[in-house]
Amino acid sequence: MPSKSLLRMLAVGTLSAISALSSIAPVAAQTNAPGATIVEFYLAPYNKFYLSALPSEWAALDAAKAAGWSRTGVTFTAAPQTAAGAVPACRFFHPGVVSHFFSIVPSECALLAASPDFVNEGIAWYAYAPVAGSCPADTVGMYRTFNNGAIAANGPANHRYFTDYTFYQSYAAKGYQLEGLAMCLPLSSAEKRADASRLLFQASFGARPADIDTVVNRGISQWIDDQLAAAPSRYTERNWMPLTRPDTCINNTTPPLTATSYCQRDNYGLYQIQREFFQQAINNSDQLKQRVAWAWSQFFVVNGAEVGMAYGMADYQQMLRDNATGNFRALLSKVTLHPGMGRMLDMANNLKPDAQRGIVPNENYARELLQLFSLGLYQLNVDGTWKRDAKGLPIDSYSQEEVEDLAHIFTGWTYPTVPGNNPAALNRTTNTKGVMEERSAQHDYATRTLLGGTVPGNLTQKERLDRAIDLVFNHANTAPFVSKFLIQQLVTGQPSPSYVERIARVFQNNGSGVRGDMKAVVKAILLDVEARGAAKWTPNYGHQSEPVLAITRLARAMNATTDGVYFRNTPSGSGQTVFYAPSVFNYYPPDYTLTKSGVTSPEFAIYNTSSAINRANVAYNTVFATIGVDPTVFGATGTQFDLSPLTSVASSSTALLDRLNDVLFAGRMTASTRAIMQTALDTIAQSDTATRVKTALYLSAAAPETQVLR
Repeated sequence: MPSKSLLRMLAVGTLSAISALSSIAPVAAQTNAPGATIVEFYLAPYNKFYLSALPSEWAALDAAKAAGWSRTGVTFTAAPQTAAGAVPACRFFHPGVVSHFFSIVPSECALLAASPDFVNEGIAWYAYAPVAGSCPADTVGMYRTFNNGAIAANGPANHRYFTDYTFYQSYAAKGYQLEGLAMCLPLSSAEKRADASRLLFQASFGARPADIDTVVNRGISQWIDDQLAAAPSRYTERNWMPLTRPDTCINNTTPPLTATSYCQRDNYGLYQIQREFFQQAINNSDQLKQRVAWAWSQFFVVNGAEVGMAYGMADYQQMLRDNATGNFRALLSKVTLHPGMGRMLDMANNLKPDAQRGIVPNENYARELLQLFSLGLYQLNVDGTWKRDAKGLPIDSYSQEEVEDLAHIFTGWTYPTVPGNNPAALNRTTNTKGVMEERSAQHDYATRTLLGGTVPGNLTQKERLDRAIDLVFNHANTAPFVSKFLIQQLVTGQPSPSYVERIARVFQNNGSGVRGDMKAVVKAILLDVEARGAAKWTPNYGHQSEPVLAITRLARAMNATTDGVYFRNTPSGSGQTVFYAPSVFNYYPPDYTLTKSGVTSPEFAIYNTSSAINRANVAYNTVFATIGVDPTVFGATGTQFDLSPLTSVASSSTALLDRLNDVLFAGRMTASTRAIMQTALDTIAQSDTATRVKTALYLSAAAPETQVLR
């Protein structure tokens, strides 16, 4: 039954509402049933929020719509009373401001119990106490804000509670006091499943139906650990080939087909590397390492326009995979010395200055190392925001002189010696596989000062390069710059400054004094309250599913097994050809903003009318077309889909949509989308389960909720 305080709150809204409820006997205190749902209500005329775990109160408030009461749509799950570690949340009512207060802190409850201004209404629900300022596994933090009534627009004094940390923080701008973590609440079974699906959006190339069960059973933290421990998939290792194709290397279509039949296509282009990328992204289990490596390929960009031979690109991309979750310092060194990057940004055969011959060191790699691979253009606070001068202008993070100094330090490196050849003073034969070699005669040994440090002239060539990379790695900008990029790639295009700061702190120190530990950084990104919490409901949260992810997510939802041939070209019409970013600046800039909203959303830079239509067409063709075996690919198996998890329930449109909501929407299918899809499905005969499933998959792939990953 409704409490006296609830009746008082109803009276605030309307006298008719209190009259209608006057026959309901009030009670002084209530406790909820174990595992109860907590429902949030809103009183529009007075901007008041109210929480209740009592079905009788829900009914009373639902009946008071005329008074301005409505459900916000926000619900929480209370802990079972008998659960280990569950503690009671006290409930107090202040008649003077007609407002409730909830707490699990005994001292707060005792203080209010002793106050004549508050009415003790007993136990509201059960929750868990934070441990060292954080919530235990499989729980979510409930944060408390307070409006003291001083700002007229906020209405009378009132608390509001959030499990969405970003939303909680946004209330500071409204004039609310942020009172911190109030308690921890368990995730419901449905919430755990939706969050597991959401994790797979963030940390993999898509969720197979069985993958969600795996994450739920293992737990998110353990699943991440399993993935971080997995051996990375491997591209086929290929031998060096000369830059000029020999006349003997042709495409031979004469049967029987062999591994070398298509010599020109398979070596002088990225056909096989792109095919293997999709084959492994869709088929293989090391999803997180592959996904992080794909992110790095868009950070340390080497494209097929410059490194267009299969052997070199395979070697470079494998290097990124092998080091994807290692230490950033090691990754930075390996990128710097890889001959693919040496060719891409002109560090290979970069010569020391020679005034007589008019030679000055090439600045290309030095500049991009600073601008794109580590520091960014402007000095950053640890939360990723710009530092500004007295005039409010952003402060440059490096100078042109420092670029020049770094370019001099990067002289004297040449292509790896081709197997079977003798090392030359400079290896003019392009070889984009392996590690670049030192040629000390072409290195400038002058002492250089940059980024607050010195690179002495009495060190060896390699020691000087290592010293320069140390200065870059340890620069204050590197932690927030790299952290923000990875958050944008995995979770959201516009992370809050506090999210960036929390991850940057992990980059600075993994808890054991190690800087740049990418395992710790990636795990922190995926476990952060903004990745796992209810921020998904905030309008500016998330990021568009880039074309590659859009098609791999669909394929994995369809339980695809593929040789990758069909998929290698599918995202090209949407602006993303794998390993062919238009420039070192990637497919899209990290600071691209949507014009009307001003929300940072990098992937939308390549989204337009043409690419939008292409996305839909690709989804349709993938779902409805027959994908055969390409006879020109040795060992080709084609692509097969196992739709049985969907066809088994397809006679019921409700059950089918529930299953797709699970695997493609992470529980976020809206009522309007469901209604549209259900109407379409119900026009198809219940017995035609295959067509019902394919139609549902196509409509799901085109739905706005699956176009933006949240």
